[in-house]
Formats: sequence, structure tokens, C-alpha cells
Amino acid sequence: MDEVSRIDLGLFFDSAPTAQMVFTPDLRIVAANQRYCALLGRQPEELIGFRVFEAFPANPDDPNADAEAELQASTDAVVASGKAQEMPLRQHDVLESDGRYGTRYWRILNSPVFADASEPERVTHVIHTAEDVTRSVLGERADAAKRRAAMRGAELSYFEFDPASGNLTRSPQLDALFGFEPGESVTAVQSFFDRIHPDDHEATMAEIERAGRTIGSDLHLDYRIVRPDGTVRWAIGLGESVRDPDTQDARIVGIVLDVTSIRENEASLREAVEARDLLIAEVNHRVKNSLQMVASILNLEASATTDATARASLKVATARVNAVAAIHASLYEDEDVNSVQIDRYLERLKDHLRASLSTDRQGVRVTLDVEPIRLPTDKAVTLSLAVNELVTNSFKHAFGPDEEGAVTISLRRNGGDGIVLEVADDGTGPAADRLESRPPSSGLGQRLIEGMASQLSGTTEVDRTNGWRTRILFPE
Repeated sequence: MDEVSRIDLGLFFDSAPTAQMVFTPDLRIVAANQRYCALLGRQPEELIGFRVFEAFPANPDDPNADAEAELQASTDAVVASGKAQEMPLRQHDVLESDGRYGTRYWRILNSPVFADASEPERVTHVIHTAEDVTRSVLGERADAAKRRAAMRGAELSYFEFDPASGNLTRSPQLDALFGFEPGESVTAVQSFFDRIHPDDHEATMAEIERAGRTIGSDLHLDYRIVRPDGTVRWAIGLGESVRDPDTQDARIVGIVLDVTSIRENEASLREAVEARDLLIAEVNHRVKNSLQMVASILNLEASATTDATARASLKVATARVNAVAAIHASLYEDEDVNSVQIDRYLERLKDHLRASLSTDRQGVRVTLDVEPIRLPTDKAVTLSLAVNELVTNSFKHAFGPDEEGAVTISLRRNGGDGIVLEVADDGTGPAADRLESRPPSSGLGQRLIEGMASQLSGTTEVDRTNGWRTRILFPE
């Protein structure tokens, strides 16, 4: 006797990795392996001797539970033909230990058994191989439901395009997006291509061709559709190329999203922003003119007064007003009405201060050392006023009538998001004792500097070495 014949063939059946049971042509169970019993939650004694649907009754709440008739028909076909038969995927719920029916989907193969040696061609039994595919089926259905919900909710259109054959498979939403009527027969993909806006046609076709050349390429489309009635719709297409399992050719699959409302809203917002910017620019222009008028009035008052102290105060006030007016002039002239290129503005302010203060100190130079920095309008106004105060203070206190010297305005980033404004002078003489004769906080200018630093959320530092140096450190 050879080795195979000495092995108990029943051991192979019971240890098989697939779930199997054996029944007679009238569906009476004669055997069930371990895998089958574990899958159905039964013991062999609960199955053997019973007919299949005595052991596994149909769910009484399922009106379509007709698995018994289908199984009997499949068994009859196996007995008659002597050939295995695969049954269609179907649902047959199983009574669980808690008394409730659990939803199950099955893939079944029924194979013939010829166990009568006297009649070797007669099918005596059927091996029933069962695969529980419940998780896969329910998962696919859930995914399909998600896709349908997404397409309905976001007006998505699904498509599959075969570049080699020109075949286009698509959802009804795509036909509607391109302006084809329900029921209208559209067989050629060219009918869709012909409705792409002429200005977008070349780029769209080039992108489709590119994606179709290489398996795994992403597809990104952004184009307009011109419908027969003349209306224009904006669309975005997203997809990728995959290999066709039958032809092995590249096939592009993806979705198309109607984004017309988004593009129309974007256009409306752009128009609103342009109108707002125009209005703000006009306001800045009017504010600049008004401030310049105020500065002119102050100048006239300064010229008319004979009181030296009053004249000096009016000049200081005029300089402050001019500093703010210059900011609004920059905003009117710049395309960005919300911020100021502060380095360019400080160049203008430096020239203005030098011209207005030179009558007091002819030999004093004003130099500028700034990095290109753009600041919001409110910070730019505060910073300009601080520069005005500090430079004016240097001209007023740091130098004698005939002294020469320099006032330096520096603006730079200080690592991270910090900015440092520094105004320094190399004055001697009166500048050396200007703080010793009175505390720095007693003057209006010094209080203004401290208030401006606070508005910038910054801090001030004063260095009296070799002249006078004031720093304001603030976040960008």
C-alpha cells in the first residue's frame, strides 16, 4: 500500500483551510469540517443528519430569502452534469447565538463526489465550499454609497476614458454638466471635447494626453464648458491613469467638479476688493490733503507770531502733522492700501525733516540705514511719528547753533519677527546734559515716544555713550 492510501483522507477534509460541508442530493448533511463549523458557530452534531435549511433556517424578516430553492437547483445541476457549479453571490442570514439573525453574504462552490464504486459516474454527494464575503460586500456598498453621496452633494461627475479607443464611460451628471439633455444619445467623446472653451481646449487636451502616456500619472484639469445655449460653466477634473485589466492599455479614471459658483463668487470678491481699495485710496488722498491744509495753517500761525516759544511749538506741531500726511500720501500712491513700504517712506521723511529743520542747525546731516520692510498702516503711522519726534529732539538738544554732526535713522529686523528702530546722534555740548537738567519723562516729546512704543507693543532703550541713542524694539 502506498503512502497516500495509508493516510486517513478524512483528516485532510477536516483540516482543510476552506469551509466545507458534504450533503446528499436532497441536501441532507453528512459531514462538516472544522473550518465550516467555526465559521457558522455550530458543532458537528448540530448539523450532521439534518437538511441544510433545517440547520440554517431562512431569516423570517427577509422577504427575499429564497436560498433553499437556489441551492437545490445548483445541486440538481451538479448531479445531472457531474461538474462543479459556482452559485451567484447571495445573501443568507445566519441565526446567531443571541437569537438574532446576522447579515451574511456568501460565495458558494458546489462540487460533485462519486462515492459509489459500482456506479462510478453517479454523483452520490456534493461538497459545498462556502466563503463568507460579508465584510467585503458591505464595505464595497458603503464605499459606493459614499461616492454617490459625494457626487450628489458636490455635483461630482465620474468618468472613465480610454485614450486608445476613445471610449468614454461616465455618470449622468457629466452629461448634464456639458449641457446634454437626459436621454440624448452621445457616443463620441469628441462631442464633449467640442464643448470645451476654445481658450482652454489646447491645454486641456495636452493634460489628458500627458496623463494617458504613463500609468499612475495624476490628472489635473481646469477649464470652461460652453453649453449650446451659450452659458459657461467652470469645471475642475481630478483623476489618474490606471492599467486596463483586459487590454493592458492606459485608462484615465476620475471626477469632474462644477465650480462655477465658486469662480463667480471669486470674481465678485475681486470686484468688491478693488472697489474697497479704490475707496480707501481716495480716503487716504483726502486725509493727506486735509492734513496738509492743517500743516499750512500751522505754518502761517508760526510765521505770524512774534513769540519765539509759540513759534517753536507750532513748528513741532507742523512736523508731526506732516509726518502723518506723508504716510497717507504713500498709501494713496501705492497699490497696497493696507500697508507701507516703510524703508521708501523713511527716505521721503528724512528729506522732509532735513529741509524743515535745517534753518535751526545748518551743519547737521540726516542719514538713513534701513532694511526693506513692509508694515501695516497703523504701525507705519506710529513709527513715522516716533522718527519725527526723535530726529526733532536731536536737532533741538544735541547740537549747538554752529556745530556740525549727524543724526542716523536705522531700521532693521532683529531676528525672528522682531524689528528695531534706532535714532542716534553724535551731539556734544547741550546734548550731554539734556537729561541731567530734567527727567526724560517731563517733556511732551519723551511722553509721546513712550506712548508710541506702547502702541507698537514694544520697549525703549536709551544709550548716552558718545552722544544720544534711542532704540524702540517691537514685533513685526
